[in-house]
Amino acid sequence: MRIRTKIAIIYTQLTFMVLLGALAFVYVMTTREADRSFYDHLWQRSVAIAQYHFEADEMVETAYATVREAYTIPLPEEQSRILDASLPTVADSLRRIIHRDYQVRQLLDGHTVEFRTDGRQSIGIYYPDNVGNFIVLVSAYNRAGVIAQRHLLELLVAILVVGTLLVFLVGLFYARQVMSPVAGIIKNVRRITANNLRRSLREPRGNDELSELSRTFNEMIERLRNSFDMQNAFIRNASHELKNPLTAILGETEIALSKPRSEVEYIKTLETVLVETERLDSVVKDLLTLAQTDFDFSRIPKERVDLVKLLVEVKESLSKSAPCTIEIRVEEARSYAITGVVSLLKIALLNVMGNACKFSSGKPVTASVGMQKERIAIRVADQGIGIPPGEVRHIFNPFYRAGNTASYKGTGIGLALTQKIVTLHGGKISIQSEIDRGTTITLRFTPEEV
Repeated sequence: MRIRTKIAIIYTQLTFMVLLGALAFVYVMTTREADRSFYDHLWQRSVAIAQYHFEADEMVETAYATVREAYTIPLPEEQSRILDASLPTVADSLRRIIHRDYQVRQLLDGHTVEFRTDGRQSIGIYYPDNVGNFIVLVSAYNRAGVIAQRHLLELLVAILVVGTLLVFLVGLFYARQVMSPVAGIIKNVRRITANNLRRSLREPRGNDELSELSRTFNEMIERLRNSFDMQNAFIRNASHELKNPLTAILGETEIALSKPRSEVEYIKTLETVLVETERLDSVVKDLLTLAQTDFDFSRIPKERVDLVKLLVEVKESLSKSAPCTIEIRVEEARSYAITGVVSLLKIALLNVMGNACKFSSGKPVTASVGMQKERIAIRVADQGIGIPPGEVRHIFNPFYRAGNTASYKGTGIGLALTQKIVTLHGGKISIQSEIDRGTTITLRFTPEEV
C-alpha cells in the first residue's frame, strides 16, 4: 500500500470517528428533546383529563369549554386510566402498570412520574380534588416522533457515509499533492547509479522534512562519490605500488637466471631483490593496517589514554630508528587524556612524528600538547622541506606523495591512515606548511569525560 493511501486512510479514520461522535451526539440530544416534548404533551393531556372529570362544577363555563375541547383531541393510540388513591389496592394496581416500586412510591407521595410500557410513553400524576385524591395515568405512542427519529437516523447515516467517502477522496487528493515531491525524489534516485554519482536531487525550498530528506540524500551521494573516488584512486595507486617492486623482483630474478653469473653479480641481484621485497612488505603492512581501521570501530575495546605519556613512548621508539631530536612541550600541568585505542593512536603519532623526523634531515622536531577551544591539541612541527602549496589538499589521499619527496622512502599511506584513526576517535587533523620552512600538523581530540 502506498504511503499516500495510508495517509488518506488514517485521515479518514480520524475524521470518521469525530464525525460519528458528533452525529451520535446530535441524534441522542434530538431523541431526548423529542421524548421530553412528548412527555410535556402527556402531562398536559393528563391534566386535561383530570380537569374534565373533576372540575366541571368548579370552573366557569368558558374555561371548562376549553378543557372539554382539549379532552376531545386524544394523542395517538392514547390510553388513560383514573385510580382512586384512597383505595388500599391502588399500590398493587400501580405496580402492575409501572413495574418500579420507587416510582410507585413517588407517585403516591404526590410527584409526577414518567415511564415506558411496551414502547409507549406514559405519565402518572397525583391529582387532589375536593371529592378525593386520584391517580391519572396516560400513555400514548409517539408515532410522529418515532418516524422523525427514523428519518433523522437515516439522514445522519447518509451524512456519515457520504462524508467519509468525500473525506477519503479529498484526503487522497491532498496526500497525493503532499507526496508528489517524494515521487520526484524516487524518480531521480532511480536514475542515480555508481556510474553517475555526480547527479544530485533538486532540493525543494523550505525547511520541511522533504527538503531535509533531499539534502541528506545529496550529502550521502557526496560521501559515496568521495568514497568511490578514493577507492578508485586507492586501487590504482595500490596496484602501482605493488606492481613496481614485483616487476623489479621478477626482472632481477629473470636476468640472474638467464645465464650463469659470478658470486658478486648474484649478491648484487639478491640485494636488489631484498630492497624491493622490503618495500613490498612495507606497502602490504600499511595496506593491512589501513584496511583494519575500516572494521566496526565501536566494537573495539576502548581505554583511557594519556597523550603525554604516549608521546614519550613514541619519542623513545623513534629515537632507536631515526637520528632525530624530538622535544616534547606540555603547555600547562593538567590531564591530557582521551578515551580510545592505544595501538591505533600510537600508529597515528608514529606516522606524524616519523614524517617530521624524516623530512627534517636531522633538525629538531617539536611536539607540544595544550588546550584549544576545550579540545586537546597536539602540534608536531618540523623544520623540513615543506609541502608545495597546491599539494597540501591532496596530502591525506592514500598513496599520494608530494612532488618534492621523491628522494625519501615512503608509501604515501601514513597520513591517510593517521587521518582515519583521528576521525575514528572523533578528532580532527589539520596541516600548515611552507616550502623549505617546515610543516606543522595539529591533531585535536575531545578530552575524556570525568
